Amino acid sequence: MKGKSVSTTEEILQFVTLLYQASRHMQPDDFKQWTITQLRQLIHFDSAWWGRALFPEHSDTPEVHGNSLFQLPENYFEQWQKIADCDTIAENLYNNASEPFMAEVHVESMSDALCDFLWHHDIYHVLSFMKVDPELLLDAKGNMGDSMLVDFLSLYRNKKAVAFRPEDQDCLRLVMPHIALSLNHCLEFSVLTSQNTPTNNAVEVAMFDSGFMLNTPSLGFTALIKRDYPDWDGCVLPEEIQQSAQCKTTSWKGRHFTLTFESMDSYWCLRAYPSSLLSELTEREAQVAELFAQGKTYMEIAEEIHRAPATVRNHLQSIYLKLGIRNKVELVEKYRSLM
Repeated sequence: MKGKSVSTTEEILQFVTLLYQASRHMQPDDFKQWTITQLRQLIHFDSAWWGRALFPEHSDTPEVHGNSLFQLPENYFEQWQKIADCDTIAENLYNNASEPFMAEVHVESMSDALCDFLWHHDIYHVLSFMKVDPELLLDAKGNMGDSMLVDFLSLYRNKKAVAFRPEDQDCLRLVMPHIALSLNHCLEFSVLTSQNTPTNNAVEVAMFDSGFMLNTPSLGFTALIKRDYPDWDGCVLPEEIQQSAQCKTTSWKGRHFTLTFESMDSYWCLRAYPSSLLSELTEREAQVAELFAQGKTYMEIAEEIHRAPATVRNHLQSIYLKLGIRNKVELVEKYRSLM
């Protein structure tokens, strides 16, 4: 079988335009399959693997998430995991992230285990490229970490097909950044157009996949989660939240926020609602704060809650500390602003 003739600039521009248009009205899984099908009009391939991967610090073996397979068996990824440490294609991409990897499958340039795995799936020619996610991963102290988050796409041809050419390599290099970005747009639009999306501007949103890796988090989402989990790396959801999601619950309550979960194809929409500062008060402190906000005096409050005035003063000092205020005037203003 011959490969497709060289794609023209006009065809590539048309593909990119359609890509962004489709990202606004398709669900993520449908969009990924549609994108791969459209890409075949630019580059011929028999099968493909598209996903998102995290290369942990000081490792060239990726942790793969968000898989989308085209003309490959459902257990392809499960089988690949068994030889992941021997995947020299991933190693090459990691060491030269700015260039696509193009090669015929043979033992001179690949590990024996990888060749056997690919040949088993009738893969004899490979063209792969990965796009580093523009949102750099930060460590617990807010500094740039050494881990690398990427979107990758591997195109395969079978034994009867001709090898990929430099023109195919150039085409994939041009379109891959747009493929990665348009998927992020698709995830964002899926959240925004969801029937359950509230209009409250205080809500932070993100998507996560079956491996609990976050996708397209809003600006304040990571900062909000880190209030409860200061050592969190901002990539995969904290284990406690993972366990809640696995139990198929619809919400999870932390100290500083509440999360809700909503299924969207193979992804989940995650919404984080910041807790009111008043929720940090004890039941008695909240009662005292409300009575002060109503204009009552120490003595009136002490009588109402059946406690000594000194106890009311102790409650008040604790309220000041938790709400970051200094006097009763600020308490009234803060309380009314949070109600």
